[in-house]
Amino acid sequence: MASVSISSQFLRVFMAVLTFSLLSACKVPDDPEGTTEKVMDNVLKVGALIEPLDPADAAAVARVANVFRATPEFVTGDPNTLFAQLEDGEIHLVVGRIPANTPFTSDIALSDPLGSIMLGDHTEDRVLAVRKGENRFLISVNRAIKGLAE
Repeated sequence: MASVSISSQFLRVFMAVLTFSLLSACKVPDDPEGTTEKVMDNVLKVGALIEPLDPADAAAVARVANVFRATPEFVTGDPNTLFAQLEDGEIHLVVGRIPANTPFTSDIALSDPLGSIMLGDHTEDRVLAVRKGENRFLISVNRAIKGLAE
């Protein structure tokens, strides 16, 4: 009976060490393209789909810029151009009444909802767009806009 107890304890310790080692080896969350470092204490390049921004989007940009101690710099354009610039890393954030069901979801990452918008006869969550894979940046954006949807 003692050997079973020792084996199960060994297995638990081994699994704990293995799990800790795997988690330590991973840099989660990470920004493969370094967006967080590029924006921190620098410029937050924002693609604006509408001009002027409505209060919800303006508040979201202000909060994000504040978190990164960055100065927002705006670029306007059509969705195809701005989302391509986002994918290429030329801009860091796209705003402007973006619905969560945007057709660009396969190419970009979306923030948590910061409210809702009416699309025809139904409502959809309203989000911000960031570069896909920049998880550390996305988590910081989500923390910055927390509470705006309430």
